[in-house]
Amino acid sequence: MLIKIILLFITLHVALFASYIKVCQGCHGKTFEKRALGRSRIVKDLKKDEIIQKLKYFKTSNSIMKSYASRLSEKQIKQIANVFGR
Repeated sequence: MLIKIILLFITLHVALFASYIKVCQGCHGKTFEKRALGRSRIVKDLKKDEIIQKLKYFKTSNSIMKSYASRLSEKQIKQIANVFGR
């Protein structure tokens, strides 16, 4: 029973991560390999701490990213950095 609960938790965690990453992938590419709108730096080339710093900045900025970044929790920002940063 405990294993089933753990597997359910992992499945839900992965599904939630995938849902908020899908929004990002629209502009940044499936593996974050694109320049969003032809202007941004390529996310997969950024260091983890750079991603964290930029997403925190975007949460309060007047950029197009504000509407996306403002929805992310601190935990979600760190997850994105850990998965896609170098």
